[in-house]
Amino acid sequence: MNKSIILKFSALVLARLFKQTIKRNLTTTPPLLQEKKKQYGYNLVKKNESKRKTFQEAKKRIYYKFFCKCGEGFNSFPEFLEHVRTLHKIENLDFQEILTKKNGIGRGIKFYWSLSCQCGHRFSSSLCNADLKAREGQIEILKKYRLQCLKCKKYAKFDVEELLDKFLKERFKQKLVYNFYKKEFAEFENERDSEKILEGHIETLCEKCKLLRRHCGSESSYQEQISL
Repeated sequence: MNKSIILKFSALVLARLFKQTIKRNLTTTPPLLQEKKKQYGYNLVKKNESKRKTFQEAKKRIYYKFFCKCGEGFNSFPEFLEHVRTLHKIENLDFQEILTKKNGIGRGIKFYWSLSCQCGHRFSSSLCNADLKAREGQIEILKKYRLQCLKCKKYAKFDVEELLDKFLKERFKQKLVYNFYKKEFAEFENERDSEKILEGHIETLCEKCKLLRRHCGSESSYQEQISL
């Protein structure tokens, strides 16, 4: 009789303890899970923000069309000229005077552009090249070096060549500014593309590389100056 009472009492105690444990777990586990989920979400947001910031910075570096020797980037030539006037204190820029005084000077230009091949393949390169020269108050494009298509090995054409020619002449004017105002820019390092070597650039598909018999980005290969 006593044993039966003890067993029943023990069973009731164990059942009560089990219920209390279950209740305690039900009340404490959700907040812990919620905190973990909250921390996971926070980490995911920070990771996405970091990726987005890195992408935006990379995009900004790639798509600036004009870089000043001081490191500032611009999307248009007028923006660059305004920067030169305000920050570098060079006012009253007269390109006709500069072209006259720098008659005969020639420079090679490295640039980014897109190309299209007759086989239908489209591609772009950050190491396109052209040679330009100042002559009798005008800017002449002496040569735009071609790139071969990776698929069919034929020479591709530059897209929208009218815009390209305008862009090249603006880049040449930019170099004339540096040459004409050497003292004002003497404290800054060389231009960004002067020693540019692009990884993945295939020399056998580049007309300039084949003419030079070396990588066309190793140095500025065309600098002719007849009279200053």
